[in-house]
Amino acid sequence: MPENSAASGAPGSRPTSRRTVLTVGIPAVVGILGLSALTNPRPASLGDPRGEQQLTEALAPHLAGHRRVAIAHLDGTGEARFAGFGAGPTDEFEIGSVSKTFTGALLAEAVDRDEVTTSTTVVEVLGEEAQESEIADVTFAELATHTSGLPRLAPATFAGSILANFLRKDPYAGRDADQVFADALGSSPSGRGSYAYSNLGVALQGQLLARAAGTDYASLLTQRILEPLGLGGTYAPITAEHLRGTATRGHGGSGLPQAPWTMNGSAPAGGIRSTAADLATYLTGTLDGSAPGAAAASEILVESSATRRHGMNWFHEDFGDGTWHVHHNGMTGGFAAFVGFTPATGRGIVILTDTARSVDALAVDVLTGEVVL
Repeated sequence: MPENSAASGAPGSRPTSRRTVLTVGIPAVVGILGLSALTNPRPASLGDPRGEQQLTEALAPHLAGHRRVAIAHLDGTGEARFAGFGAGPTDEFEIGSVSKTFTGALLAEAVDRDEVTTSTTVVEVLGEEAQESEIADVTFAELATHTSGLPRLAPATFAGSILANFLRKDPYAGRDADQVFADALGSSPSGRGSYAYSNLGVALQGQLLARAAGTDYASLLTQRILEPLGLGGTYAPITAEHLRGTATRGHGGSGLPQAPWTMNGSAPAGGIRSTAADLATYLTGTLDGSAPGAAAASEILVESSATRRHGMNWFHEDFGDGTWHVHHNGMTGGFAAFVGFTPATGRGIVILTDTARSVDALAVDVLTGEVVL
């Protein structure tokens, strides 16, 4: 998630330009990936082009260092075009912090069902369990916009996360939903009201929504978002034991293979796996408002600057072209992802790669028209 931490991405506190996009998608494990690079690097070879030739020819020059890549492009007509390199539209990838947008959709759905509001607090969901916590009055709106004051990771987990990343393992394994609650309730918020990217905050958001609905996160996701949209290639495995046979291993920036990140209790912040075809369907429904929880991307909760706004786990940004774009990126130990769309034009882009190298700049250039597809 990056900007981040062990899993995916989001912009930093200062507005991004179309060129500096995104310190957004570099795992909090940035230091770890640097250490891995000290081992023998393994040069990547981009897979054979598949799908629309126009797309592959336009995108290939920007994908040095990648291996298997799947792309979906929404062309503004309501149709999706697909291309890939060594991968097709139904191949499975980890999507890292793009998972946060699904958790945002679950929040919008819960609001629509009158289960919670964006002003509902932690203590209102957890009751006595949260009564003495310093985050008792933190709201869903704060969790969904990274303004809760919660840290990126629980302090008690930081050292273990560094070691797990260095060993190319899932840094969240073994910490279930109950541990997420304990980590969050035991935290002291800092800088509340200001933007500070927090994987812990979104993990808590997802687990609170599941608690409010009387179920677990994976079941809630499936019942309310995935099944209604027919996203059969998308799921949250939660633990490695629930990975499908279609799951593949990704590669770190040095080229070394990485263990899958299923993320257990932190899955709401970055543990979903999906395909380019499913994400194209998801983006299309979010763009036209027909998808469950589509309001998550259109309802603005925080306006942090003249060029940046925050929906429910979605970022709205003007990358310098005078147009608002809606997006989120993601990164795990072995994968990177970007999904985004432009409401004014109906165009959108999905880029998935099995290498932990950011595709943010390329995706933004597609959205702004610098790279023509």
